[in-house]
Amino acid sequence: MKIKGTHGFTLVEVIVAMAIVGISLVMIMQLFSGGLRASRTSCDYTRAVVHAKNTMEELSYDPVPGSGNFDDGFNWKTEIEAHEEPEESGYKLMKLIVIISWGDALSKPKSIQLVSLKTLPVDEG
Repeated sequence: MKIKGTHGFTLVEVIVAMAIVGISLVMIMQLFSGGLRASRTSCDYTRAVVHAKNTMEELSYDPVPGSGNFDDGFNWKTEIEAHEEPEESGYKLMKLIVIISWGDALSKPKSIQLVSLKTLPVDEG
């Protein structure tokens, strides 16, 4: 014996199921978008650190202030400052600062700063 009305879903059940599926898909897409954004930010910071390290190595050989940009949209600036001198050592300390900045039209500018000290004989620099 068959009971009448038990052969399918009602319209309300179908609408509720579609709403649940739609909300779930939107949430999943937002998670993917956030993951891609975090990956891009991480990549940018990694490239900036590599640029800063390379620029700091060049600056340690030839401590001259300057600025410029890299081919991939990153900008650099170097600064040289006198640091406190050790007493009667015959050397002076120079503070080397490398600033790497980047950004695009969609986000606010970002930057990192790398600071190091270099000893120079008193008669140099």
